[in-house]
Parts: sequence; C-alpha cells; structure tokens
Amino acid sequence: METIIGTGFSTKDDPFQAGQHAALQARQNILRPSPKLIIVFSSIHFRSPKLLEGIYSVFGNNTCLLGGTGAGVITSTGIHKYGVVILAVQSQKISFSTSAVHDINKSFPRESGSQFARQALKNLQTKTREMALVFFDGLTEQGSELLGGIKEVFGRSFPIIGGSTADNLRFAKTYQYFNKEVLNNALIGTILAGDGVFGYGVRHGWQPLGRAHTVTSSRGNVINEIEHKPAVEIYETYFKKSLDEIQSLFSQISILYPLGIFLPGEKEYLLRNPIRVTASGGLVCQGDTPVNSQIKLMMGTKETALQAVRQATIEAKHELHDSPVLACLVFQAVSRTKLLGYRAREEIDIIKNVLRTPAPLIGMCTYGEQAPLKSYRYQGESHLHNETITIVTMGERRVSTKHA
Repeated sequence: METIIGTGFSTKDDPFQAGQHAALQARQNILRPSPKLIIVFSSIHFRSPKLLEGIYSVFGNNTCLLGGTGAGVITSTGIHKYGVVILAVQSQKISFSTSAVHDINKSFPRESGSQFARQALKNLQTKTREMALVFFDGLTEQGSELLGGIKEVFGRSFPIIGGSTADNLRFAKTYQYFNKEVLNNALIGTILAGDGVFGYGVRHGWQPLGRAHTVTSSRGNVINEIEHKPAVEIYETYFKKSLDEIQSLFSQISILYPLGIFLPGEKEYLLRNPIRVTASGGLVCQGDTPVNSQIKLMMGTKETALQAVRQATIEAKHELHDSPVLACLVFQAVSRTKLLGYRAREEIDIIKNVLRTPAPLIGMCTYGEQAPLKSYRYQGESHLHNETITIVTMGERRVSTKHA
C-alpha cells in the first residue's frame, strides 16, 4: 500500500497545544515527517493561527493544509461540539493541487469560483484528476454562484464535493484554514489527482408534503414569488400562521421544513433552506432556485434521515469497487443534528457499520454541502445542498492506469 493516513483528535483548551496534540497522534501512522496534505476541522473555539502553528510544529513546513470551523467535528467516536480533528495523508499515488481565494463576496462570486479553479489547475502536476474537495464560508448567500464559477473551469460533470464552514450556530463568522492562514470569507480547496480512487454518496431523507408549486419569480438565491404570490405565503398557508408568527419561528421552520426542488430522474429532491424573509415576502435561500422550478415543502423524520445515511454510505463504498477504504470524510448538515437530537451520533455508527473497516473517519457539521447529482439528465453535475449527509471515501488503484 502506497498511501498511509493518520488521524488525531484533541480537546486541549490551548489552540497550539490542541493542534500539536492532534498532529502527534496522526504522525504515529505517517512514515515520513511531512505528509502531502493535512485536513483540519475544528469547533469555533480554536479559530487561531496558534492552532495551525501547533500542527506545523509537528509536521514541518513542507505540507499543504486545508480545513475550517464547523458546528461540531466528527470522529469515529461520534460528533463533538468542542475539539480539533486532523487527517494527514502521505501518498506516492495520490497528488494534491491546492488553491485559495480571499474576499469571495467583495467581487463577483462566480468569478471567485473561476479564479479558484484556474489556480488549482495551474498548480496541478498531472493530467489525471479525479475529484475536487472544496470548502467555503458558510455564511455566504452566493454559494451556487461560487460553485457555478468552479464548474465553468473544471467542467459540469467533474465531481466537486465538500462542505461550507460553520460557527456552532452563532451565525456570526466562520473560518477557513489554508496552510498557515486563518481566513474568513474565503474559498479554499484541492484537486485530488493521480492514481487514487474516490467514492461519494449524498442523501438527506426529507419527504415531500402536499402538492407541487411553481416558482414564478426568482433571482439567484432569492425566491420572490411562488405562483405569483410572495414566496413566504407557502409557509403562512401550510402552518396557518401570520407573517409575524412565521418570522418569529423561521429558523426552526426552515430547518425542519425546507423547500425541495424536483429534478427529473433523481431519487431525492434538491433541498433549499430559506435563511430569511425579505421586506416584500421573498425567501432568501442558501442556493439558487430557477424560475419555473417545481417545488414542495419537505419534512424530515428521524427514521428517514437515518435510512438516508445508510444509502449514502453504500453508494460511497460501492464507487471504490474492490479498492479498500483508506479514509472517510463526512460532511453532515447541522440541521440534521437539530432533527435527530441525541440520535445524531447514530449516523456515525451507521457509516462505520456499512464500511466495516477501521479506516480513519473525520468530518464536520456544516452550513451546506456540495456534491454531484447522479441522474443521466444531470450527468453528475455538482450542486449546492442543504440538510444532507455527504460522504467521501478514499482508496487507491490496485493497478496503475499509467502507461509507459
């Protein structure tokens, strides 16, 4: 095996010591002092350059680092509201090409996405590329535009997967980690290339309610009208509450009852979390909803959400074919933890039971996820998601595809 992966987890209060402690655990499995890539997720409490200094004090300066803050971090033992988790990858078969764009909301978000992708391709040292792993500020309202810019460069069928950073439900500021920098309002990521093999699965488990409605006016991530009425009326009508009552309960309602976009050929609706109501009754969402989209209110239950985890893990494992799982990354929408409550840790148990491997597992609770859709019509095009659990499996080809 030419790919070796180590993980570490720490809850030490001092950011430097936490980073160092987690890195020392991961280094026990890494043969060389400097891995090719380090992925770092932390709760908001560790958002300090000292965290990264602690990690680099163990691994040296010759390695790339990516990650960010979540609304919790994930290890093989469960979901933790406080802590730091890292995954270090040393590989002769898998290569990485990283890139970062700052101030994604100060320019056109689509151009920020394109700039990120062009730089990542420029840094790529091989023609074989398998997947992009991408993280960006979870408070941006232009996630679909960012993703659109990346797709313009990488191609619409190239898998772009990841999660948007979070801040333990404070909704104030999230942070992204890129090498030795702690960033805000940034887009970061890497192309995974070489002779690695990667799988993914994305599901949510929310079910449609009632009849379909047509979006008659929208612009980007704002749904202005549904069937020529202010979009918020879809909630007023269903819950039989006034606008003031809806707005007072909006954060809870939008998580438990998101909007679902019907996409022909897909097994699940594409979910959109409304995050606020405009003065004219429009719904500002975390992703785009085109005019003429057929949408429904959606409802999640604990059982259907947990069934979705099993289905997503089976898909992610299946895509590796006969390659053993070397590592697993999990991006869990924080809204799922609100729905599942104390049963949220069951999602991690299900993933481990399906994979049936001691391979390292890390992740974070996110404000949104990116992953491809799979129907023939959408040809694997990646979209911004809400409420999902997105799983990435990592392996390596048993026989190299390179020819002399």
